Amino acid sequence: MNRTEFESKLSDYVRGELSAAEAQQIETYLAEHPEAADDLAAVRSVLELSADVGTAEPPDLLLAAARANALEAIRAEEENERKTQRVAFWQRLPRPVYLSGLAAMLAGVVFGVLWQGSTAAWAEVVAEVRKLNSVRVEGWVRGEKGEQVPVKQWLKAPHSFRSEVGTGAARREVVVTDAKMQMYAEGVWYGKDIDAEDAWSIHKLAEQLALPEQGKLELRSYQIEREDRGETELFSIWQRSSLGRKTPADIRYEVEVDIQTRLPNHSRVYLDLGQEDWELVSELNYLDYNVPLADELFVVAEDAIQPLTLSASEPNPFGMMIEPFVPWNRAFYMPLDGMDIIVHPPSDDPSKGTQGSTSSTAGGITRRELHRTPLAEIARAVGEMPVETSEQKLAEQRYSVRIAYSHRLTPTERVQRLGRRFGFVADVAERQGTMTRWIFTQDGSEFPTNPQAGGSRTNGDNYYATGHPLGRSIQGMLTNAALNDLVEGYNEDLDEIELQWDGAAADNPFERPVDIAVDFADGWDVALDYLREQFGVKMERVSEPITYEVLVLRPSK
Repeated sequence: MNRTEFESKLSDYVRGELSAAEAQQIETYLAEHPEAADDLAAVRSVLELSADVGTAEPPDLLLAAARANALEAIRAEEENERKTQRVAFWQRLPRPVYLSGLAAMLAGVVFGVLWQGSTAAWAEVVAEVRKLNSVRVEGWVRGEKGEQVPVKQWLKAPHSFRSEVGTGAARREVVVTDAKMQMYAEGVWYGKDIDAEDAWSIHKLAEQLALPEQGKLELRSYQIEREDRGETELFSIWQRSSLGRKTPADIRYEVEVDIQTRLPNHSRVYLDLGQEDWELVSELNYLDYNVPLADELFVVAEDAIQPLTLSASEPNPFGMMIEPFVPWNRAFYMPLDGMDIIVHPPSDDPSKGTQGSTSSTAGGITRRELHRTPLAEIARAVGEMPVETSEQKLAEQRYSVRIAYSHRLTPTERVQRLGRRFGFVADVAERQGTMTRWIFTQDGSEFPTNPQAGGSRTNGDNYYATGHPLGRSIQGMLTNAALNDLVEGYNEDLDEIELQWDGAAADNPFERPVDIAVDFADGWDVALDYLREQFGVKMERVSEPITYEVLVLRPSK
């Protein structure tokens, strides 16, 4: 099966409308082309929007606007394809994928939130939050030992913000006033200048409450349900996973809203432990709306402090709590004793989704979701080193798991904990091989930056990033190129990516947020030309023989 045949049959495969032989061809193609998992996830997400919406119909005006916007988007995409001949795969989906599924699907595609009759009510809440002058938040999040770690936050229009997490030596603080930001962690104050318009504000809090931005197709979709409780309304919000046809949400959010003011007064966050078992991991109260807040809360010290670089901020537990609290912030709790392992029943049913994974890192915590993945591959991802095993069950048995771990655990310790859960042991052995250092340097020239928070996505031949540090984007580009056979010689297990900068840490170009959009279907040299022309970045490779370690897995006795 070639690429064209794969794309033409993929939507039928997701619907379960192919013959057994044709479905096997799709699965063989997916196994041979790991990058195609992104395409499958994109198609599945679009089709699930129509399958999962509630029975409530949106208003006629919304339907008309949704249909008009969808058709306009299709026309724009067709025009763009004529101009560029290369667009993202989900934009090349067969026309019926866009136009089937009734009005609710169109509304879901265009507006990014599943229509269940509750979206309009939630929009009223967001609108009221935008009008606020100040708010105080108090509550707790789950700590590493299961304890309740106190959280306090204050927001004051237009651009003043303060957050405190924890107490004593473990305390974290962030203070933002107009164009200055300072963070306290591990007994050290860090600081940096920021654009006043990019400082945290009540308006930005409302932007996050609004869920996915309008007009964007999100691989993670949200589902909202509303319950009338007399004086309050309870909104239950699920974030659906991008992996698997019916993969359950791993987090459930509850926001209680005053029926009169339409403002939140209470929120809770629950973590799915598997088997329909939920644990309360955060609880907050929203207090003192529009009450004057003392200026002293937002005083920024003028004393000399350390520069707040990416390397300084990332290792800090609860690092994401430096932002105004929104329940669906995924770094709001610590893994118990450094590591959480949540397992869903294994499934070899293709209708439950294909093999795939997602990962994110914030505040010294990495969170991974691996769907229908062989146990040996899970160990490789967690252990960050090659894995060997002669046991068929370890090599082939597939599981769907969600894993969160603290960076204070070594890779070997992570695998050991994984082994205790799944009944295997891992021994470290030595092997001989070649390691290549992929060295990136920057010539000191200025380049455009985008300080807004953003994200990244890849689609085989293309790589896009918005507001990501230049260094992280370079690593993503190289990994993507290797995955899609666009660069030769890169070994993710053995090779090292070096971002060399010999100037002041505060001026490190590899930590500056940038926008990247590159199509390097014709090879890695295209990506290198792009990096050199846009950012003054060059690359060289240095190879040398090494002795490296592998994890040898065997069943526990």
